[in-house]
Amino acid sequence: MTYDKAKLIGILCGIVISIFLIGAQLGILNNILDMSLGIVKGNKEYIYAVDKKSTSSTSLVNVDKRVGNELQSVPGVDKVYPVIVAGGTTKFRSGGTAMAQIIGVQYPEMAGAPAFYTHETVLNNLQNEGAVIIDAGDVENMENIKMGEHFTLNDKRVFVSGMSVNNAGLGQYNIITTVERARQLTGFSPNSVSAFLIKSTSADTAAINEVVKEINKTIPSVKAYTGEAFSEVSIEYVKTASGIVANFYLLIGFSLLTGIIIVGLTMFSSVNDHIRDYGTIKAIGGSNFLIAKLILRQCLIYALMGFVASLALLYGLQAAMAAVNQVIIYSPALLTGLFLVTFAISLIGNIFSMRKIFKLEPVQIFRM
Repeated sequence: MTYDKAKLIGILCGIVISIFLIGAQLGILNNILDMSLGIVKGNKEYIYAVDKKSTSSTSLVNVDKRVGNELQSVPGVDKVYPVIVAGGTTKFRSGGTAMAQIIGVQYPEMAGAPAFYTHETVLNNLQNEGAVIIDAGDVENMENIKMGEHFTLNDKRVFVSGMSVNNAGLGQYNIITTVERARQLTGFSPNSVSAFLIKSTSADTAAINEVVKEINKTIPSVKAYTGEAFSEVSIEYVKTASGIVANFYLLIGFSLLTGIIIVGLTMFSSVNDHIRDYGTIKAIGGSNFLIAKLILRQCLIYALMGFVASLALLYGLQAAMAAVNQVIIYSPALLTGLFLVTFAISLIGNIFSMRKIFKLEPVQIFRM
């Protein structure tokens, strides 16, 4: 194929287009699932105690705040932090409005709040009257609001005291404030909380699991999860309750099919162009096994070249999205899977060509 550059370029284009689309869609899907984690994101070290009817971190049913005292008495519990999660509506200078999720946390532990902030953010300022923290990724959509500027949240005047990083909401703004201010802004019941985040006396996984078991055994009004388990429950809820994931998988399937068709047709065309060469190899004693080895080696070369080119495009997309504070996540498992898919596209695309060559009788080349 190196002597047939047009076909080589066609095959590589098929692989690169397919793998880039698959990788980009999976990366964006990972980001969407990550955004759907809500208060769990960046807080997996805590134990979560939520109402038994709560289905995920973004679908929390209120819990009686007196349960916090019961949780504090469970052996192995160090601290219990209440968290308020409620909806809201923002309004800016132009009069435009948008939905927001208001998350109330306790300062200074900030359990349930994002893990990272811009360098100019001073978390202590969150205690000032009307202070809220927005995400840097939402600034452009929030009419380029700056630190210290005011906007309206649920018809109450608040100001930006800080900005988090990589905590943009899914279809709404994530706004962090204190528990007390979250109640004032949303009218949340003073007798309830959305969830309790619990700090264990030990960071050991076995000890944390024991605390979770003890809570579930002794406090029947709530269900406790480790941070990792609640994260998995929340992601699974999004996957099953939302059509977004199914749509992404459909697009990924079409991208995969496109790559296989392009590579397959190009390879088939190339084999037709060089059928005499393959027939000659068989006429001088070359076996189907030898030809299969040559084609498999060719597949591996295509896969390596196509994967490297696709990877360069994917990281270019990641850098471009990062420039507008949007995150695309490529995990090591995802990259490994992409390489295997690249090889599979190259291999499956060659199967029809291999079948044609295997069925070729050497004597046929003298009739061509």
